[in-house]
Amino acid sequence: MLFMFKVKVGLPTEDEEVDQGQVLHNDPYGIRLSWSSRDSESGISKYEVAIGTNDNKEKILPFTDYGTDTTAYISNIFLEPYTNASTNASTLYVVTVKASNGAELVSDMGVSKEIKVQRANIPGVVFDGRSLFEDESFTTDHTSIAASFYGFESESCDIINYDWAIGTTEFGTDILTYTNYGLVMLNDTHGQCQIHTELFEDVTYYITVRAVTGCHEEYIVSSSDGITLDRVAPKAIFRVETSNDTIVYIQDNVIYQSVTDSIAIVGNISDNHEIQSLEWGLGSLPSLADIRQFTHDLTSLTSVASLVPGDSVFVTLNAVDKAGNHKLESSFAVIADTTAPEMIDLECTQFISVRKSIITCSWSTIVENESILKATTISMGSTQADFDILDSFVVHRNTYSFTRDLYNHISQFRNTTFMFITVTVWNVVGHKTIYGREVIVDRTAPLADRLDVLTSTSQGTPVERNQKCQLPRGYVEVKLINVVDEETPIDVNRYALYFTFSCVLIA
Repeated sequence: MLFMFKVKVGLPTEDEEVDQGQVLHNDPYGIRLSWSSRDSESGISKYEVAIGTNDNKEKILPFTDYGTDTTAYISNIFLEPYTNASTNASTLYVVTVKASNGAELVSDMGVSKEIKVQRANIPGVVFDGRSLFEDESFTTDHTSIAASFYGFESESCDIINYDWAIGTTEFGTDILTYTNYGLVMLNDTHGQCQIHTELFEDVTYYITVRAVTGCHEEYIVSSSDGITLDRVAPKAIFRVETSNDTIVYIQDNVIYQSVTDSIAIVGNISDNHEIQSLEWGLGSLPSLADIRQFTHDLTSLTSVASLVPGDSVFVTLNAVDKAGNHKLESSFAVIADTTAPEMIDLECTQFISVRKSIITCSWSTIVENESILKATTISMGSTQADFDILDSFVVHRNTYSFTRDLYNHISQFRNTTFMFITVTVWNVVGHKTIYGREVIVDRTAPLADRLDVLTSTSQGTPVERNQKCQLPRGYVEVKLINVVDEETPIDVNRYALYFTFSCVLIA
């Protein structure tokens, strides 16, 4: 005789969870079943199982041969959750099992209790940070950590409590094991948690919240997407980038440049994580943006600038990272220089000879109002284009004269009647002023037509005619007539028109 005893949801040793005669089930995608039967004569040869409704026993799964097994987990199905008895969408399911014996006789069908499919447990959402239900990716607080959560649901098992944990991986508990310390339930679906603990720079921490259900050892677990400690502000690096038509010089934290229509600065910003905002401004002082207001495009400041020569400007960076760390950084002062330096009151020796071969150049000062004087050089040559005597001799910037004895050069260049001096003053951005001076090389003595005797009886008041004889016996007065020098003017301080000679008579 073949009998079919019982079909139940779950394993044979488990009790079904029954509510108002219906078995509660919370997995819409699979179901575990067990059944039993007896045949004392030929034994059981196979069991066939179907899943459906009272109206259609094979609606979900047609009768399927499970051999002689008395348990099975049936997957790859979908059982629609029960919503409300008054709606057409609500469905109660039944499992039907029939057994066949060795004589191929089939038992009466065993039918389970009606199965009411409940919605699966719903993990909630965990938000890192202290702002309620607002997720934060970064924190600057290294002494505590906080989170909020909501959305945990369990239709099959009520939520009776919450625990939380902290780890350096998702669902990890290496920082804080599960505890309800520091956790406050606002109601049975959402709450907040916070605890004091030491956090370390650039480490990401994950907060895991688990809902404790009324079912035995059943939890609903959800983890945050992590929050990272970031207390380091962004780093700003300014570097000078020159072009072929721009000369740049840096000294004492000042950038001097040769143009006014651009700024030879490129700025880079770096951070271990993301930058939230980045702006650039141009100011007359560090941290100001009074010349050009903050903009997100650095190129719009540096490539079309209009600088006032001699005035300092500063490029200022204003950066904030995702953690809220703020960095306000300014570049070196930038000064545009468009004019060359000027040498004031330059004077050089005009005439030289083998008897007076020292040449001297002197000046009052050198004016450079916009940048810095780089060098003063002096060159000398036998021609204007050839510096064969002295080539680019550098004069110390605190020196205001230059002296050189050219005796050997006068002797060497015997046919040279002129020597040329070139004085060049340079500033650090390449602007220069060139001064040229011409020196006459005098190789001949002065000449006179004749020497006249002009002695008169009143010493010191000679007459303007040549005397043939004279009365005074103690002195004689003479005058050179038509004294000339084709190369060098006569030195009137060393030459007198009249000469008086005293005479001593020897008896």
